[in-house]
Amino acid sequence: MELLTKLFVMHGPVQTVLILCAAIIFGILLGRISIGGIRFGIGGILFSGIILGHFGFSLDPKLLVFTREFGLILFVFAVGMQVGPNFLESLRDQGLRLNCMAVFIVVSGALMALLCWKGFGLSIPQTAGLFSGAVTNTPALGSASEAWAQVAGSEAAVSDGLRVLGTAYAVAYPFGILGIILTMLLLRAFFHIDVKKEIREMTARQRAQHPPLRDTILYINNPELEGKPLSILAGADGVVAAVYDKTGMSIPISADTMLTRGMHIHAWGTEAAVQELRQRLKADEVAQGVAGISFLSTRSFLVSSTDIIGKKLSALHLRSRCGIVITHIIRNGMEMLPSQDTRLRLEDRVYVVGKDEALDAAPALFGNSRRALGQAQVLPIFIGIFLGVLLGSIPVAVPGLPTGVKLGVAGGTLLTAIVLSRIHYWAGLTWHMPTGSNLLLREIGILLFLACVGLHAGTGFVETVVHGPGLAWMGMGTLITFVPIFTAALFCRSVWHTDYPSICGMLAGSMTDPPALAFSMQFLGSSLPASAYATVYPLTMVLRILAGQLLVLCLFGMQ
Repeated sequence: MELLTKLFVMHGPVQTVLILCAAIIFGILLGRISIGGIRFGIGGILFSGIILGHFGFSLDPKLLVFTREFGLILFVFAVGMQVGPNFLESLRDQGLRLNCMAVFIVVSGALMALLCWKGFGLSIPQTAGLFSGAVTNTPALGSASEAWAQVAGSEAAVSDGLRVLGTAYAVAYPFGILGIILTMLLLRAFFHIDVKKEIREMTARQRAQHPPLRDTILYINNPELEGKPLSILAGADGVVAAVYDKTGMSIPISADTMLTRGMHIHAWGTEAAVQELRQRLKADEVAQGVAGISFLSTRSFLVSSTDIIGKKLSALHLRSRCGIVITHIIRNGMEMLPSQDTRLRLEDRVYVVGKDEALDAAPALFGNSRRALGQAQVLPIFIGIFLGVLLGSIPVAVPGLPTGVKLGVAGGTLLTAIVLSRIHYWAGLTWHMPTGSNLLLREIGILLFLACVGLHAGTGFVETVVHGPGLAWMGMGTLITFVPIFTAALFCRSVWHTDYPSICGMLAGSMTDPPALAFSMQFLGSSLPASAYATVYPLTMVLRILAGQLLVLCLFGMQ
């Protein structure tokens, strides 16, 4: 018993490690428990920490604060590196409408929290905690905690406020997940949606937007093209992969390459693009087994070399210098046709056409090393974190607020990571994290943060729920969760006629809630909601982090 007391009750580094590991292990197992097909997932860590905290397990206050903040920093930096490269791209096309709805959900959720503060006399930590829990966003809790530490004053006020923040977050969190699922079910019933029909129609539209690519051989027999330069094809969406002369030999391709009757052109692109190119050339499409022609080979390579990332294809001069042509690129699971302005990124899968000897030399150009991608560069990570924390510590005076607004470690680190990830390569360093490394860093960070929040909130949690205002908080959290997302869902369906899978994905993404996404995909029997989820996730995550901080500062200025 004395040994157990020393290990788990007396404060110290060893005790901190043991309790954190116990909270995380128990929380992961708790998060795997399925109730009606719904799992708490990462939220299980929070509740395991609360359970341990309720039974007297605690950490040294200084170690708890450091671990909590450092975990948040690691998580937010990894998220920024993940969402940064596609942050602006996610705002295009239908993504603009979906992101507008996500912004509405974030802002209206904050306004609902403000109304609860005004109407029910909540304290600032209670309001911020309910807001963060109701939208199931842990980084919002982190930024709100940071802001409270700035304005609370005494150390005791900071500690008590952070405990209330964690408790309110935990009270509101369960319906934060259930509210999204309930909205999906109510929306389907309200509009009598035929799910299978919508999935078929949406799948057909996606196929039309991202048609498969194919290659073909075009035979030039048009006298009008005799002596015309290849540059007349500028603007054609089809990709001219290779040109063969009358003897069947491949010839170098440039804007000055002259077209002659009897030539063959190897084209690669979508069906529509290939047909457009064929019509412009008035050429015949022939089988690839043309006698006398030694066709080029096709291979794929993984981009892992830092020497070519971030550069436009036009600057690489692949045709003239290497004798190869990139026909298409697989990026983040999506197939895309390259243009001269396309910039290569690490982990791109490029499909290349060329002679065998040229393709044999291509790995040295592209890298083609999975092992190299798996080796995370540690120096950029810590430089990025240093710059992010430094940026987040700079106060900016805002009229009407009692203290200068800081981005905080969460906001500053997130913004820095997004900028660096879009630069991709700068100052001789690669600002990119391999997918595996990013997931590991992100998971470790959020596990540490949630474990600390739960342990701190565990003291008095049961008392608050059973004998205190816990039930009333649940009701307020329900309003903050349900009103914004149900209003947004109704608007999307009735006004914009958005398809049901996209609405489900948007709702889950606007709450940055993986369990809700998992439910929607299981419920629909399709992965279609994941696209909308990924579209709104980057902007929503940034806004949630800023909203948590601004809510605290605004309420402090208004009281």
